[in-house]
Amino acid sequence: MTIPIVISFNDNFTIPAGVCLTSLCINANPETIYDVFVLHSSSRLSNENKELIKKLEEQYENISIKFIDVKNEFKESYEVRNVTIESYYRLLIPNIFKDKKKVIYLDIDTIVKIDLSKLYNTDLKENCLAGVPEFVEKAEVFQQKHIISLSLSPKDYINAGILVFNLKKIRAEINIFNKKVSDLSKLKLMYQDQDILNIIFKDDIQHLEHKYNYSYQKLIDGLVCDAPAIIHYTMDKPWNTPRPFGDVWWHYYKKSNFYKREYYLNYQAEAFKDIGSHLKLGQLLKKLGLYHIITLKNYFIFLFKSHKLK
Repeated sequence: MTIPIVISFNDNFTIPAGVCLTSLCINANPETIYDVFVLHSSSRLSNENKELIKKLEEQYENISIKFIDVKNEFKESYEVRNVTIESYYRLLIPNIFKDKKKVIYLDIDTIVKIDLSKLYNTDLKENCLAGVPEFVEKAEVFQQKHIISLSLSPKDYINAGILVFNLKKIRAEINIFNKKVSDLSKLKLMYQDQDILNIIFKDDIQHLEHKYNYSYQKLIDGLVCDAPAIIHYTMDKPWNTPRPFGDVWWHYYKKSNFYKREYYLNYQAEAFKDIGSHLKLGQLLKKLGLYHIITLKNYFIFLFKSHKLK
């Protein structure tokens, strides 16, 4: 089976993109081929970094990689919270892939731990999009207010990091889709393209299981997943800050063409310095009865509010 995968990134995220694709290839079934399409702006992704990514084709037989230059699309769009313009590029998918019925979109701050055939074959019914709900139970107050202000329901609101696009259905009303994207991308929305997709497809979204977009925030919120299919490193990134499931990212980094032992050891040294100070704080909070502490594999620390633990 050949599965089209779409990603987008700039020079600053070349290594995470390479690690994501490495995990994708390693965990594919023997009969699976991934056609990966990289949406990018040539002014923000160098030829050198393209070549680094293309080398994955030499290492793995189950991947082909093509680069699609979207030039200056969304250059005037709103950027916030270190989320880049490239995040908007997924909104171009229905217009670019006119010969595809379905595609999977992946954020590059993810690790894929399974073959994606089952995800790709998800029965979308008559829905335009499939994604995982953003929240396990209730959103934070400020998030609820924002989502409700968009005339959306927090329980139906999805995270846009892993998506299955029903392109055949979307293309049936492509002019309406394009008009809405054009209008909404000019607004200063808190969650940018994610808000846009939730607004446009408000009544046309198929919910996926949480295992297909599992973040440590969901674990903190009480949703335990023994076998996450895709780990999504939302917020702080494992290559910058020690976080739950960070060891999984580093595992695939060490298997990738991008691995540099010196960089890895330097990161570990700095990480353990941070962990020491965090552990002291955690122990104090535990003594005060405010939090419980759980350590994972020696270098990940969770602080849970006591009332959340049963």
